[in-house]
Amino acid sequence: MAGPVESAIYPALEEAGVPFERLPIGRALRPGPYARATTTLRRRAATGHYDVVHVHSSKAGAIARPAARLGGTPVVYTPHCFPFIGPQRARRKLLATAAERALAPITDAFICVSDDERREALDSRVGNPQRLHVVRNGSAPCRPVEADGELAAHTARGPSVGAIAVLRPQKAIDVFVRAAPAILEAVPEARLAVIGDGELRDELEQLAQRLGIGESLRFFGFTPPASRALAQLDLFVLPSLWEAFPISVLEALACGVPQVASDVGGTREALVHGETGLLCAPGDPASLAAAVIELLRDDERREKMSSASKERHHQRFELDRMIGATASVYEKAVSRRR
Repeated sequence: MAGPVESAIYPALEEAGVPFERLPIGRALRPGPYARATTTLRRRAATGHYDVVHVHSSKAGAIARPAARLGGTPVVYTPHCFPFIGPQRARRKLLATAAERALAPITDAFICVSDDERREALDSRVGNPQRLHVVRNGSAPCRPVEADGELAAHTARGPSVGAIAVLRPQKAIDVFVRAAPAILEAVPEARLAVIGDGELRDELEQLAQRLGIGESLRFFGFTPPASRALAQLDLFVLPSLWEAFPISVLEALACGVPQVASDVGGTREALVHGETGLLCAPGDPASLAAAVIELLRDDERREKMSSASKERHHQRFELDRMIGATASVYEKAVSRRR
């Protein structure tokens, strides 16, 4: 395993005895560190110790795919949302699309995490259709853990609605905060929670204060696993502006928490509208509020959605299914190169 200088997965890898290497890379694209990382990866790939290199995310893909090809090792690429998806300046979008097209010929196989992501690749002429494989994300079963005492005390006061996400622009948690006044006007006893950390936390807390909802909507840090927070919620909310295939929705399915999420990317391939939850318009607080209010007012419907969510996760999104499909793509990539 190789990754950035810091990663939440490293303690688990160490405990499992999986060797890993820290590369001088991060969120910022700096030529010097990325060039050194490319050299390191090329040397690794050239040792002949590896049958396939699996690269995750567009920035890692930009350095590791050429490195693997120069090292003579087949490469599988999972973008987890192509870099040209989402609102951005036209020039940046063009550059991202051009880079993905240029790297596609040296990619032995793509793993798209949803049908929607595969369509985006085809529409943007990224990758040979024969190399674009769909392997939907999976998630672990919902396992009971000790509750967060503060969150539990807050949500115990009424029907609870929570967003669990990294607080960055993509997740659009401000849409949930802006929807809160309408939700609380319709269901005054509701308790709302934002569970997560990130660059926008201060800004979001200030927004909640300006809206005068500080008592009913509170912010909490995230402590894994997600089931710790999901166990305290009656509804899960994800108001993202763009997604490939959100794992957080799968975690809500596994824990039997009905979902309200914006209809973007592959989200509708996880959430079944009207069966496990409701879809709403992205970037629209009124649409989000209406969906939340509709479900908060119908206990029986939420109960049915809870059962349907658990069943859907069991049937479609358990980890073994994802792992098996991923291994199959590895075999195809190696066979193709041979």
